[in-house]
Amino acid sequence: MTPAHPARGHHAGRRPDPRPDTRRPLPVDPDLEPTDPSEPARGHRPAPVPLRRSRPGVLLAIAAGGFLGALARYELQLTWPVHAGRFPSSTLVINTSGAFLLGLVLTFVIDRERGRARRWRYVRLFACVGVLGAWTTMSTVAVEADALVRAGDATTALAYLAATMSAGVAAAVAGTAAARLHRRLGAGPARGVDGAADGGVDGAADGGLAARGDVGR
Repeated sequence: MTPAHPARGHHAGRRPDPRPDTRRPLPVDPDLEPTDPSEPARGHRPAPVPLRRSRPGVLLAIAAGGFLGALARYELQLTWPVHAGRFPSSTLVINTSGAFLLGLVLTFVIDRERGRARRWRYVRLFACVGVLGAWTTMSTVAVEADALVRAGDATTALAYLAATMSAGVAAAVAGTAAARLHRRLGAGPARGVDGAADGGVDGAADGGLAARGDVGR
């Protein structure tokens, strides 16, 4: 006969107490027991989260570029639609061209951005994150491949996925190589002049802003 008040000793048939155990600190990860060897030490304290100032210019550059890139892709796919059961050539061209331009523009901009004017950072955000980020689309690739499989054409779906990945990687490598080739062939002297001009213009602009007290704020 089961007693009305079971003993508090630990045994296999006892139900777990839903009340939290206040005698020891709770684990950082709720899926780990306090005796788990992967559990952090008792003196572990979470690091403070640094406060970051909002940069409206960054958001504006990405939003403007994303609007233009998405609009361009939408218009192209209206002109060159993908028909059911057919190979999605337009999406493949969009992603391949985007990969090439991303390798080309990003390599060129990062080279100009090192120690140069701040405006190149906004060019990177506008062109690479905004325009090309919205121009290319992997979600459409997934939807089109799934539609091909559902239509019973798994071979075309696999060929489409393989072509997207291989062409994208090859195009990105080609774009990066083209930007580096341009730098080696003749961008050295011109880049020095442009860098000096950029530094002079930005230095004068910063000086004017500092005189008005805008930079200090």
